[in-house]
Amino acid sequence: MIATSVLRRAMREIAAKRGDFTLFALFRRADVPFGNWDLVVSAPWLERDTLKATREVVDLLVETIGRNGLTELARIEVIHDDNPTVKFILAKLPVDDGELRIQNTDLFGLDIEEGIIFRAKRPESRRNRRKTLQPTAAGSRGRG
Repeated sequence: MIATSVLRRAMREIAAKRGDFTLFALFRRADVPFGNWDLVVSAPWLERDTLKATREVVDLLVETIGRNGLTELARIEVIHDDNPTVKFILAKLPVDDGELRIQNTDLFGLDIEEGIIFRAKRPESRRNRRKTLQPTAAGSRGRG
C-alpha cells in the first residue's frame, strides 16, 4: 500500500496550487482481489467533465508523488461535491487534515472493506476568507 504520509503530502501540495479538496480518501473495495486502493477525490475547482477532472488529478499526482506512486492505486475516482455520498461523508465523518479509518461499510454503492479519509470538509470560499489589512507604502506628495 502507498504510504499515507506520501498521499497526505500530495494532497497538501495540490491544495496549495489549486485549492482545498472537499474529499480526499482511499477506499479498498471488498470485490477487488489484489487489495489495491481507490483514491476518491472531490474539489470545487475540478472540472465537471469527469474525464478531464480525472486527467487533471492524475497529472497533479504525478508531479507530487511520481508515476510509480500511481501504480499502487487501483483507480482514481473524481466525485462531484453534490454527490449524496460526499454530502453524507461530510456530515457524518468530517476530517480537516488527518486519518479517519473506517471498515466494512457501503459507500458510493460499493462494499468498502477499509477506508482512510484524509479530508472531508468543504473548502472555505475564497470570497468568505477574511481579508487582512495590508500596510500602504508611505510616499511623499509631489509639489506642483
